[in-house]
Amino acid sequence: MSRTPANKDEVVRIDFGFRRELAQKIEGNLANLCYQCGACAGDCPAATYSTSFNPREIMLKVLYGLEKDLIGQDSILWECTNCYNCHERCPQDVKPVEVIISLKNMLADRGIYPEQVEKVIKTFESTGRTTPVGPLVDRQREQFGLPPLRPVPMEELHCILERSWSGTPASRPERRTAPAASSKEAHRYAFFPGCLIPARHPAMEYAIRTTLPRLGIELVDLEGTSCCPDPIYFKSKDKMSWLSVAARNLSLAEDMGLDIFTNCSGCTATLSETRHLLEDESLRSGVNQRLSRIGREYRGTSRVRHIVTLLRDVAGYEAVRKSVKRPLEGLKVAIHYGCHLLKPSRIMQVDDPNDPTVLEVLVATLGATPVRHRNWYLCCGKACQSDEIPSNMMHDLLGTVHKEEADLLCLICPTCYGQFDHGQLKVSKQFGEEFHTPPVYFLQLLAFAQGEPYDKLGFEKQRYKPECLRRFEK
Repeated sequence: MSRTPANKDEVVRIDFGFRRELAQKIEGNLANLCYQCGACAGDCPAATYSTSFNPREIMLKVLYGLEKDLIGQDSILWECTNCYNCHERCPQDVKPVEVIISLKNMLADRGIYPEQVEKVIKTFESTGRTTPVGPLVDRQREQFGLPPLRPVPMEELHCILERSWSGTPASRPERRTAPAASSKEAHRYAFFPGCLIPARHPAMEYAIRTTLPRLGIELVDLEGTSCCPDPIYFKSKDKMSWLSVAARNLSLAEDMGLDIFTNCSGCTATLSETRHLLEDESLRSGVNQRLSRIGREYRGTSRVRHIVTLLRDVAGYEAVRKSVKRPLEGLKVAIHYGCHLLKPSRIMQVDDPNDPTVLEVLVATLGATPVRHRNWYLCCGKACQSDEIPSNMMHDLLGTVHKEEADLLCLICPTCYGQFDHGQLKVSKQFGEEFHTPPVYFLQLLAFAQGEPYDKLGFEKQRYKPECLRRFEK
């Protein structure tokens, strides 16, 4: 077993067994291209806020085969924020974050997870969702006129995940066709709602279903979807299973002959990266071998879009502006893009990751004033399994928003929303500072500007309520 030398005179012996094991993981072999330029570390938020995490050093230890330094109960790998900055910056296309995820797959092979990661994985493997649901969820959805959550076909998932399988391929389900369009003018898309918004934030789903039809976009519900699955926790267990479950979800839209859109940056990241990776014929063949057990096939015919690209490219900014009945003039709105909406840009293709504008322009179409604060590029830190790093990141981000005297923080990801709502309370207690910065999901802000009552959009359930909006109802 290789190890870090205790002194400079000790010889480092490369553990080629470790290197070979990593090379068997999807994209695990990319570290061989690293020439230690340090671009990944220079723009890494975890490295900025941690005394021990450094992606450049991790790549070097991979090259040296130092398994003991990387694979263990207290592995530093879990401090990665999954922000994809290193993926974006690497001149060698090493994708350090993907190498780190492959290393996490090796940890998973040994049964090593942080408690939170293990909890999410077990929830998905038993329910098909990463967010627990129960009778209370359906009661909350009913308050917004939303139907109960549909069951997830767990037998299919278990076959894909190789938890149970008879060994006999199933016959292919009858291909569903999309319902007839409600109007000739409507642009039709299969709606992939994910887990978090339907279960925990039904007000956001209500806002989506309310606003898009007013902009000529028709939502067609996908039946039988599961979690995407998430690109942070479940991906860290087994990339091949992650790809296979995502491909199954995409195949549902393919059977309907529709492109798919999501309301969550994480869902968009999973489904978009799956389409990208499955351009590789060997990977696609392996995935379709699993899907054949349930009579399915991934063909790669349905594109994936984040909801903001529908607003920008399909409806258009002018249509959004014309839909506003309650201009939000004088409202100062700080913008939070998050990570997975923009990066990796070659896969997401939403906006320039170094100088994005889509959310600023959308906020401006509502009559509000967008504010770009100094720490706009920071992520929320949700993926980082550390107590200190995410709270320090959020403290600095909220501090710069507060200095701009913004009325609220507008975002487009439900995970980021949770961090800046309930997480903000934790940060305030830890640092003894009150920022009072309510986070708002953009589609809720759009629905309010289109005339929906404040009390109908679920704002009262937030820890930090955007009561500044009430003045526009007078």
